[in-house]
Amino acid sequence: GEYENLQVIDGFDEISEMYRDLNTMISSIQRLISKVYEEQMQKEKLYSRQKDVEFKMLASQINPHFLYNTLETIRMKARANNQTEIEELVKMLAKILRRNIQVGDKLVTLKSELELVDYYLKIQQYRFGERMSYNIDVRCNIDSLKIMPLIIQPIVENAFVHGLESKEGKGKIDVVVELKERLIIQVIDNGKGMTETKLNEIIKSFNDYNRLDSNHIGLSNVNQRIKLLYGDEYGLDIESTVGEGTTVRIELPKDITR
Repeated sequence: GEYENLQVIDGFDEISEMYRDLNTMISSIQRLISKVYEEQMQKEKLYSRQKDVEFKMLASQINPHFLYNTLETIRMKARANNQTEIEELVKMLAKILRRNIQVGDKLVTLKSELELVDYYLKIQQYRFGERMSYNIDVRCNIDSLKIMPLIIQPIVENAFVHGLESKEGKGKIDVVVELKERLIIQVIDNGKGMTETKLNEIIKSFNDYNRLDSNHIGLSNVNQRIKLLYGDEYGLDIESTVGEGTTVRIELPKDITR
């Protein structure tokens, strides 16, 4: 409903004070309603964009059975010709594609998500050879922990595309998992880094739902998905230095078990 401010009554008696207090309360209610409405509109906009992403992914898919059967044929041909590296690459690629195609709203185990990241990094290592290395450092027991699907791989992929691909010399990515007051997952690269201006633009885009890119799952998308599910106190934090690299920190609740 709408709340209109009452007519101001001058004076210092009890009725005047009551009217002033009531006006103050009405103004507070109006501000609260406006804030709740704005937050709801942002959530609905994010949900709509998310569905748009899912639809575009679905629309661009080849029949999964055809895709898996083709990859399995390539893998068996590679095995028959003793091409063990090709066989391993196709196997890992098939598992990554399966997860991407089947992604939904359900939580997945953190262990399976890290396995997906490991496959992705191994494929990149085949590609870059000695130019890159990686390490996944799990510093806690993750057996019972669950996580939103596809929130680590996009960050690792971003580190490659924007940090390591054009870097001169050897590149390295570390994925560190710790369980403290929160579940902390860090993706650390020694790539090109970014300027403070560029970093501020990215951080600003985290809270701008109009900048959410529906063509791919980027940093803003990951950050907003986390906040939508767990609240504003969780999400991404980024630190970067030109010429030294970038660290993306994912903060999640520590007790996600279902």
